[in-house]
Amino acid sequence: MPELPEAETIRRQLEPEVQGETIRRVRVLIPRIARAHPSPRALSRLVTGRRIARAGRRGKAVLLFLNSEKPSTLIIRLGMTGLVRVTPPDEPLDKHTAAVFDLSDGRQIRFMDQRQFGGVSARPGHDVDAMPEFKGYGPEPLSDEFTPDYLERAFARRSAQLEPVLMDQKVIAGIGKIYADEICFRAGLRPTRRANGLTGPMRRRLWQATREVLTEAIEHRGSTANDDNYRDVYGMPGEFQNRLFVYQRTGQPCRVCGTPIKRTPMRGGRGMHWCPKCQK
Repeated sequence: MPELPEAETIRRQLEPEVQGETIRRVRVLIPRIARAHPSPRALSRLVTGRRIARAGRRGKAVLLFLNSEKPSTLIIRLGMTGLVRVTPPDEPLDKHTAAVFDLSDGRQIRFMDQRQFGGVSARPGHDVDAMPEFKGYGPEPLSDEFTPDYLERAFARRSAQLEPVLMDQKVIAGIGKIYADEICFRAGLRPTRRANGLTGPMRRRLWQATREVLTEAIEHRGSTANDDNYRDVYGMPGEFQNRLFVYQRTGQPCRVCGTPIKRTPMRGGRGMHWCPKCQK
């Protein structure tokens, strides 16, 4: 499932491709993708005829900031299987193409989503945190607002297990299953620990591990895991999956100590992957 590093990779690749272009037409081929609006036409009205000023990101979503007399923001939520491409108009449509945005230079931005858990929406203005899609979101983990002191405050009232708390977008924006596993491993913390039971040194290790893991994953263009169809804007898989220590490695030897990686079930049928020796 695309998380912060994958969304950031798409943002970085998309911006130089489409910056300065005008969206001439919007076609929603799978209406469910535009479910945040009363109809696809409502989405089109907020997008058509506007120039792409820049690309952005909030959490796991890719943003296109659009300028006109009435600025707006196009929000692409990748969900579990969302893909973004910039293509020539004569390239055959993938059967999972959900929306097509025709650009002024003749090319198209295409959003594909096999499982249709993602979505495309648009909102007036550029104030992202005021938009309903991001209401109550926590800080970006690579921002100045994300500090060990913030973790102390955020964890103080949360007795849930550490890994689900890391995945709570109201606590930290952008972290999902892959990187929660890897952050806990890098910090040397069991994912089953209670969040409000961490000591000061543990929180500092977690803060540092969060920034390190996400930064490295962005440098390697994200992860295309075994159960993931993620590809970047150019159709290439990520490379960080080759550097994962615990995610999807149940029963395999830890790359550090050789102990078999353990999987502990969590809600929703997913599991937390961790090393019983390296993580305490």
